[in-house]
Amino acid sequence: WWKEGDEALRGKTTICNKAQQVGRSRKATWCSCLHAGREKNCREISKMSHIHINFEHVNYSYEKSVPILQDITFTAHENDSIGLIGANGVGKSTLLKLLVGLNPDYEGSIRVEEMPVVKEMLPKVREKIGYVFQDSDSQLFMSTVFADVAFAPRNYGLLETEVEQRVSHALEQIHIGHLRDKQIYKLSGGEKKMASIATILAMTPDIILMDEPSIALDPKNRRTLIHILNDFEHLKIIASHDLDMILETCNRVILMAGGRIVCDGDTKEILTNKELLEANGLELPFCLQKPVW
Repeated sequence: WWKEGDEALRGKTTICNKAQQVGRSRKATWCSCLHAGREKNCREISKMSHIHINFEHVNYSYEKSVPILQDITFTAHENDSIGLIGANGVGKSTLLKLLVGLNPDYEGSIRVEEMPVVKEMLPKVREKIGYVFQDSDSQLFMSTVFADVAFAPRNYGLLETEVEQRVSHALEQIHIGHLRDKQIYKLSGGEKKMASIATILAMTPDIILMDEPSIALDPKNRRTLIHILNDFEHLKIIASHDLDMILETCNRVILMAGGRIVCDGDTKEILTNKELLEANGLELPFCLQKPVW
């Protein structure tokens, strides 16, 4: 489905047209083939930019008898905009949390810009990543919007003048400058989500991770979010059921089912594959569905 050079950019997993049924406890359509020799290509490409993520044979369980992630392997590079999709409970949020060290007891290897995601390296890893939680109340803990957005820059020792500049820019970037001094508990759900996004923009991260970022947003703020994502020039991974947004913002999709990667490839190829999506608990994006009236 793509050229040889693009296959290397995707890591070891590439898409083919052949589908097989895998998984004993849960049906999933598997459309990926592992090609030998891709690891070398990935290493060569990763040298071009320091911004990249590597998962190698990662497994994770909250309980030993209940695996959440199974043999997750992929590489993401600086210019990748990745939509992480799948039905509820397939491990999307867990995967993102692993990247910032919130779920530390995993098996396998996770590296962010060649730094292993282990306890000793978490402060440096988190300097590189901006992570937007699915639940905004888990991210906002200061009294006002300004204080929350300023927290991370202050925590990393920036001068107060720089903090002021970053906070003001982040708030204006997503059009919530009017909420600057508003108390967090008085914000609506959508306002909290936008404030949460501002907290990561203020840190100018190399990598953005977002878990269901369009939840609670009205159409205007959702469109603002899409513009922000499209303007961000580095690596981003967005876990979402909003497939229309994924279609507009991502050049690559990773489809998960049963804790495994089912497909990893071009966004349009995967999101226009009705049979594949429905076999894995999803539907075509609304913009591609036929009107019912």
